[in-house]
Amino acid sequence: MKKLICFDLDDTLIYSDKCHLTAYDYALKEFKIKIKKPKFMVSLFGMPHRRLIEIIAPELSKEQIEKTAKVHDYLLIKKTYKYAKQIPGAIKTLEILKKYYNLALLSNCSHSNIIALLKGAKINRRYFKLIIGNDDVKHGKPWPDEIFKAEHLDHSKPNFMVGDSIYDMIAGKRAGIKAIGVLTGHTSSMLLKKQGADYVIKSVSELPKLLKKINSKD
Repeated sequence: MKKLICFDLDDTLIYSDKCHLTAYDYALKEFKIKIKKPKFMVSLFGMPHRRLIEIIAPELSKEQIEKTAKVHDYLLIKKTYKYAKQIPGAIKTLEILKKYYNLALLSNCSHSNIIALLKGAKINRRYFKLIIGNDDVKHGKPWPDEIFKAEHLDHSKPNFMVGDSIYDMIAGKRAGIKAIGVLTGHTSSMLLKKQGADYVIKSVSELPKLLKKINSKD
């Protein structure tokens, strides 16, 4: 039976900052709110979307936050998904690992957003045995619900959680599995390690080599 590896999506397998920034910009215009500086915005990426909206627009009510999240999701699916780009080496890594592992894609995006972003980045969803969004569980990352759901559906405990943010690392630790941080996002190696990363690599292109090294020690 193949072992299971869990992947984050944004800034782990694809670059999608423009997708989200543009969608948030449109969504917040209705309330005459300008998004914060892109550098600040992207520093929040990885956390649950509604929590992000609470931070960038604290004046909004719960109903307005919910509406903003829904508009963001709608715009991403219909328009801004096309800005998604593959991170160099992502496809090659998925092709290599799929031969030896089952792959699960876990994201704090909604399930429909995940599918749209994969389409925009031209990554075939069939690389993944499981795709789990934040609307498929009660709590998104940093809670471990997505990992536990993957475990339940695959009938096996995942071996690794691979992601670019502290939320991926925390979720991995809370689920009791190894966490691998990648530096293609906006989080430093030091912070990833501080939040529980067992390993840190420059990008997913280095993952097959790292896993080969880890397996040789087992």
